[in-house]
Amino acid sequence: MQQGKDDIVGFIYGDVGSTNINFAVNDHNVRKFDYIYAPHKEGRMLAQIMDLTQHSDLKFEDAATLMIKEERPKIKTKVSAFADIIGYRDTKGQLQSPRTPFDSGTELFKADDELIRSVLGLTAAKENGAYIGLLKGHDLPVYLNIDTLVQKHICVLAKTGGGKSYACGVLVEELLKKKVPMVVIDTHGEYRSLGEPNSSKKEQKNMERYNIKQQSYSNQLIEYSPLGQRGNMKHLTLSGVNLDASEILDVLPAKLSGPQKGVLYQAIKEIKEYKGQFSIRDIIDTVSRSQSNAKWNVIASLESLDSIGVFSETGVNPTDLVKKGKCSIINMKGVPPDVQTVIVARLTKQLFDERKAGKIQPFLLIVEEAHNYCPERGFGNAVSSPILRTIASEGRKFGMGLCIVSQRPAKVDKNIISQCNTNIILKVTNPNDLKAIIQSVEGLTGQTYNEIQRLPIGVALISGGSLQMPVMAEIRTRETSHGGRSVEISKEGINPEFQSQKQVNPTSIHREMEPPTIDDEYKQPVPAPAPQPKRNQHTVTEKALLVTRVANRLGWIHETNPEIAIKILSDEAAKMEENVFKYLESLAKLGKTVCHETDPKCMSCPMKDGCKYRMNIGQKRTGLFRKN
Repeated sequence: MQQGKDDIVGFIYGDVGSTNINFAVNDHNVRKFDYIYAPHKEGRMLAQIMDLTQHSDLKFEDAATLMIKEERPKIKTKVSAFADIIGYRDTKGQLQSPRTPFDSGTELFKADDELIRSVLGLTAAKENGAYIGLLKGHDLPVYLNIDTLVQKHICVLAKTGGGKSYACGVLVEELLKKKVPMVVIDTHGEYRSLGEPNSSKKEQKNMERYNIKQQSYSNQLIEYSPLGQRGNMKHLTLSGVNLDASEILDVLPAKLSGPQKGVLYQAIKEIKEYKGQFSIRDIIDTVSRSQSNAKWNVIASLESLDSIGVFSETGVNPTDLVKKGKCSIINMKGVPPDVQTVIVARLTKQLFDERKAGKIQPFLLIVEEAHNYCPERGFGNAVSSPILRTIASEGRKFGMGLCIVSQRPAKVDKNIISQCNTNIILKVTNPNDLKAIIQSVEGLTGQTYNEIQRLPIGVALISGGSLQMPVMAEIRTRETSHGGRSVEISKEGINPEFQSQKQVNPTSIHREMEPPTIDDEYKQPVPAPAPQPKRNQHTVTEKALLVTRVANRLGWIHETNPEIAIKILSDEAAKMEENVFKYLESLAKLGKTVCHETDPKCMSCPMKDGCKYRMNIGQKRTGLFRKN
């Protein structure tokens, strides 16, 4: 592209290197962060203006006398600028930096859109990209490659009120357009507004600039809540059946000691022998019969886990959460924080296991307020931390993407942030948070440290996501309403959201919760909870059948249901202060060796003298002999 004399924005001066330049500004219309290019023997070098300084001939003594002078003297000014060199594209399309310094006196020009797009890597097209906004200072749309976003993880970081949830909402809108499955851990219940068109008059005026229109994605949203079914919101329950000891240990709020873990492992081992399907309550009953004094802390921990009330015999199927073109919102509003971490830990583990097994399609997991679920060491512990670390390091291989959203980057696990390839960073001012960002995000420098503090609200520094280097972009206006907008306390009138919300009892999440008959938030009747399915006969183990047969033949019980029979025999053994497992094991051994279902070997049985079955057989044979 030919450049004329009128297109010159300045001339390089002073000592010149190859990474940055100073230049005298010829065009006073240039602004900070504008892109320019400098001719160089290696190619057309793209650079970005990082700072501008105005110089004048006004001295301090002259400035001090201005207030007493009637006429203001003419002040001569000149502007200089400082720019960072980005580089150029070689014949292979690779981004290269100059290896030799620039020449003083070299003229500089405003960069054209084609050069900016090529060098910065703004190559993602509308068809395969997520439209996040416009390049700062230009009308160039910024698209982020969707495959890179989902496969290599994302983090959205900003101070409170910095626009992180707004930016994440824009990202979700774009992914919904491309039918990408998503699961959102919505800590404050903000994402349901994706189902409402943007009604803000102020934002509607900006839509034309970003070439978008207001719309709703209500037909692509599925909302769940652990607090129960309300209107269109479904009840989130997790499968609490046949939990292994390791799965229980992963979600227990309190850590168990070695002996306590031994009690738990032994209890589950014993219960598996006689039950094909068991719940947390069954494990508690088995642990309570242990002779070890270590059982009491185990029982307390299990009771705490069971009282959460989200574990059921079925649980929500992961295939219902992850569907093409759908966004499943897990609304945690009103759920106690310790319960939230347990839900995230268990739900995320199930989703990851199902994805590894290929039972659900690739998807993106979005975690709002991530510092609560994966805190940095030294800032607390959360049972959900280990599985989120695992997904950050291994999720890419299995097609499970992770998006971390937080207002306190310093409190988020650094290992997780460092695994995120795409970083959307808005205004951050806390020194600890800034330090954490610079240390964890690749491609950021000390210069960036200062720029992040000065970012206007709505402008983000974006790195990764198919971009060759960090760029500043104005986040586009949302097409839907923003659910995270701050409440305007000073304005008159009643906040409609507050007026429509009912007070939630913190204990309402537990099993004993009585759901309201009418939900004020949705103005719809609440349907009665669906009955839990009965346990199938195929869940009964072989040992349970053996024990039931032997106990019935001995005349100790009169119950053919194995589950009930095992419960009765266990209680009896506990009353007699016998080891329940050994007690049941001895009956199972009899059933396997001598007390066969057909043709039992009664004469070889050590319990033959008191066996009701043998006595009945003997009486029948005696009666038959007398009859003959």
